[in-house]
Amino acid sequence: MEADHRKPNFKQSMGQGRVKKLSLIPSMSHIRRHILAMLLLFTLSPATGSEWVYTVVDGDNLWDFSEKYLDSVLRFEKLRKLNNIKNPKRLQPGSWLRVPMKWIRSNAVPATLADHEGQVQLTRADGSLVSPIKAGTLIRLGDQLRTGPKSSAAILFADNSALTLHSHGEMKFDHLSAHGETGMVDSRLRLIKGRLQTKVRPSAGPGSRYEIYTPSAISAVRGTVYRAAVTGNGTGSNIEVLEGKVEVSGGEKQQLVGAGFGTHIEQGKAPTAPVKLLPPPTFNPIPEVVRQFDWRLQWDAIEGAVNYRIEVSRDRELAVLTWDQLTDQTHLPLPELPDGEYWVRVRGIDANGLEGNSRVASVLLDTQPQAPLSLNPPDGTIQRGSGIELQWTKSEDADRYLLEIATDQGFEQIVHRVGDLQETRYQAHIITEPGTYYWRVTSILDTEFGPPGVVRSWQLRPALEAVNSTIETTDDKVTASWQHATNSQLYQVQLALDPEFSSLELDQKTDQPEVSFDQLHGQVRYLRVRAIDADGYQGPWGSVQRIEPPLDQGIWAIPILFILGLFFI
Repeated sequence: MEADHRKPNFKQSMGQGRVKKLSLIPSMSHIRRHILAMLLLFTLSPATGSEWVYTVVDGDNLWDFSEKYLDSVLRFEKLRKLNNIKNPKRLQPGSWLRVPMKWIRSNAVPATLADHEGQVQLTRADGSLVSPIKAGTLIRLGDQLRTGPKSSAAILFADNSALTLHSHGEMKFDHLSAHGETGMVDSRLRLIKGRLQTKVRPSAGPGSRYEIYTPSAISAVRGTVYRAAVTGNGTGSNIEVLEGKVEVSGGEKQQLVGAGFGTHIEQGKAPTAPVKLLPPPTFNPIPEVVRQFDWRLQWDAIEGAVNYRIEVSRDRELAVLTWDQLTDQTHLPLPELPDGEYWVRVRGIDANGLEGNSRVASVLLDTQPQAPLSLNPPDGTIQRGSGIELQWTKSEDADRYLLEIATDQGFEQIVHRVGDLQETRYQAHIITEPGTYYWRVTSILDTEFGPPGVVRSWQLRPALEAVNSTIETTDDKVTASWQHATNSQLYQVQLALDPEFSSLELDQKTDQPEVSFDQLHGQVRYLRVRAIDADGYQGPWGSVQRIEPPLDQGIWAIPILFILGLFFI
């Protein structure tokens, strides 16, 4: 089919009706409107880097404004001319005032130590130490902050930007200033070693500045959340962006890093291309209340993670840390902590050392007072007969103890319960029925019960009774017999030539309730028997039986011949 080369019907393309004349030259009024909009944009835009633009509110006047914000009230007239103000005593609410940045008053403004944990040291610019250091301590230009092991410090800046310096960290405050009461704050910090996380408030104007310097990079930002760390021997840096964007400079090159990405910078080199951060881990179910001492937090493995960082804080924002730890496992027991609610944060670390996105969960601990450790009997002990003694360690956090004995491991079938025990031992005479028993001890401090201790068990079996035998003799055999207890028992039979059984003639085991052996003429012998249970437990020896030898026939012949001889005399 051939193509239709006919010209399109202009009328049809525009629709039915009258054809309008098209003009390619805009009207003069249109041009004037565009020019005016562009002038307003360049004149009034707050984005102008050298000017601050102020929005007038009801009651403002030019004199009070100059006195409050400018470095000199004498700039009043210049400000009026710059903004073409006809009535300086009465400004129009909603209008804008353009103010050159060089006219705005600048003043030093301290940061504040909001909170801290562990060993934190603040050194003034003159070398003096601040002591004691506490929440609310002011941090000034030139000050240096250090944190020890298992320590952290939370810093709050004048614009409410916040920063946490983690353990083994050191940083210096190179610049801390504000532009009067404009809300614009200039903060420049130097991370010498360690790690930090910061949350930066959005820019309040062209005078706002927030930069962190490391040995190998500069990170400049406004309105974002990110982490910075000095790595290796102090010549490398990692930047990990969690929210917003950060401009990272190194080796005279810049790299814009967005949320969910990180970069590594070596001294004198450009930042590496942004790498996607590892995803957050998934926690295994966490109990509503953790009552077990040394309870283990567990999570699913993250593909690409070579390590994991675990952080614990009493603060929901994790501004300061109570505890932090690295592990290459996907589980870690929590440390010994006072009872209360904690927030736990876990993230994976990749082969480049970049730390990924975190997972945070709340954990409610109720592990105090700590339970004592069970000492005796060893777990799984077999006890013969009643009267077992249970022993445990003394708890420094308790003034008494609760002992529970049950026939099931879940302690739903408790057979004996004793509270207010002052001693660390208990004689369980009341347990007499054979079976398996479980026991645990709970510490009590005042009216507070701690978590139950580790569950241990013992097995109660009947005591083996002494085996008493009976002896039957014939001219040539001796048979010892006794009452048969159970088919699982064995019997040990000993036959000796002395009552101390030091000279054994016979020592054998049998599963039968009797044993026979030959008579021994002219020799007294001794016999004893005891039971042996299936687990090898040996009962007591029964009474010792004395076996007299049979009379010798030749011995009786002499007196008989003597008597017969008397008759013949």
